[in-house]
Amino acid sequence: MNGRVWILLGFFYALLLVFVGRLWQLQVLQYEQYATKSQGNYLRTETILAPRGRILDRNGQVIATNRLAVDLLYLGGEVHLKERLLALTGLKELPKTGPVELMTNIPEALVPTLAELSAVEPNLKLLERIERVYPNPISGPVIGYTALPNQAQLEEGYAPEELVGVAGLEAALEGHLKGIKGVVLVEVNARGQRVRFQELREPQSGSDVYLTIDLPLQRAAERALEEAVADINRIRQRNGLPPARQAKGAIVALDPRNGEVLAMATSPSFDPNLFGRRPRPSDKIRALFSDPDRPTLNRAVNAYPPGSTYKLVSSSLALESGYVTPSTTFRCSPYIVYGGIRRNWARYDMGMMTVKEAIAQSCNTWYYQMALLDPIGMVDRLHKRAIELGLGRPTGLEIGEQTGVVPSLQWKRQNIPKDPRWWPGETLSIVIGQGYNKATPVQIARMLATIAQNGRQPELHLVRRIGNQEVRRPVASVSGRYWRELQEGLRRTVTWGTARHVLAEFPVATAGKTGTAQNETLTPGLEHAWYMGYGPTDPADPRPPLVVVAFFENGGEGSGVALPAARKVMAAYWKVGTAFETH
Repeated sequence: MNGRVWILLGFFYALLLVFVGRLWQLQVLQYEQYATKSQGNYLRTETILAPRGRILDRNGQVIATNRLAVDLLYLGGEVHLKERLLALTGLKELPKTGPVELMTNIPEALVPTLAELSAVEPNLKLLERIERVYPNPISGPVIGYTALPNQAQLEEGYAPEELVGVAGLEAALEGHLKGIKGVVLVEVNARGQRVRFQELREPQSGSDVYLTIDLPLQRAAERALEEAVADINRIRQRNGLPPARQAKGAIVALDPRNGEVLAMATSPSFDPNLFGRRPRPSDKIRALFSDPDRPTLNRAVNAYPPGSTYKLVSSSLALESGYVTPSTTFRCSPYIVYGGIRRNWARYDMGMMTVKEAIAQSCNTWYYQMALLDPIGMVDRLHKRAIELGLGRPTGLEIGEQTGVVPSLQWKRQNIPKDPRWWPGETLSIVIGQGYNKATPVQIARMLATIAQNGRQPELHLVRRIGNQEVRRPVASVSGRYWRELQEGLRRTVTWGTARHVLAEFPVATAGKTGTAQNETLTPGLEHAWYMGYGPTDPADPRPPLVVVAFFENGGEGSGVALPAARKVMAAYWKVGTAFETH
């Protein structure tokens, strides 16, 4: 064998060694690396959405929960059993292109048949998703609603089909209601269909949240709001105004001992189930957000002129600061002259009154005379006392709330630079709850709870329990020596004053205050209507205590609209008389 043959053989042996070495590297040394890449051709990880936690009332009645919804997706292309599919879906023809949803929310009885069909049709796919439903919906602006995540939320880690709380309690409690997504390793065939899967992480549902809301009382408050439109329209007819389509207002009821909100109703409202449907009724949702009556606004946490409910702040300040004593009297005249004529609501002389009688009869001119004792020096003291009693600051609620306005000398300098000086006549306006004052119904409710409990002031809350964890809120103490005088004035409102015609014969002894607040319309019959009340005032009465505030935007009169609505809620809570008797 000559040298050329040996050289050729050596070349082939060397080449063979290179191939063997490469095979060794691929099959032994780098096996795990390439095995993983190979598995990627038929193994993939998928996310399993976790159910949101449920929302329940204080007694366990479900307000918000979840249901499994199934949709049929058409990917486009040929469907071999087309006629059968069309018969099942009720369609006349398939879309020309895909992907497109052929059916949403497939009826449960039809799911097995469509699952069988999609198993042999590569261009059909069943998709499962979690849908939020509200079997016992409460006022939409209070409970809120859910939607699919926006781009920012997707970047934060939300899955495209995961539900996110958008408004109300759904949004405020998102951190508790949101579950932890599961992960599954799925083996698929060449057509992309699942063959088998292995669960890597089980999904964990969000925490159930028990509210302080009492569902029957909530329903009573919602009905009282709806029925109030008849009282509103009687007042409008008397003033030659066109009728209202619906009442615009809010009712808040709470336990004054611990700040638990037992009812929070706002009107007009909406059904949160509207946002859970797929496809969403876009025309109805557009109409909802363009409605001039603003049904998405939670009026319980929105700020308005408080009217005569604020006279309790003025009365408390006058007594605690020594401007008056419990026996000090001013004449409740029909008007006084100070920078013009300033009138009382009554057009006749009501005689001499103490602070208790001024509260009961809501005498404007009594408070005007009290304000004139120190019209400039009193302003900042009023501001401080209003803040102490709970106005002008958050109440502690889990949902967003406006802080309102409690004016002071500095506030005016900062907010009204064109007229920074405080004028004495402005004090006469603020002592009766007009002028710059603004407060929310929940703030008025906490103020009344503070007075009813001799300065014991609970932080308000809507959440009673998260999972198994009880929610406890702090209780503050407000200083004061004259709680009794304020309470007696509120009680006389019912027995002798502006609430007598509705509550004097009520089976439970209560106390309260009417309020009628002028607003930007300056039109008689379109004033804001207020009533705040509490009871039982009899220490021997075993019934549980309750504070109720009813507010109606452009309602007309506190005693004619808000007072009857509050009475209905009290009757429903204590189960006395006819809960929805018209007065």
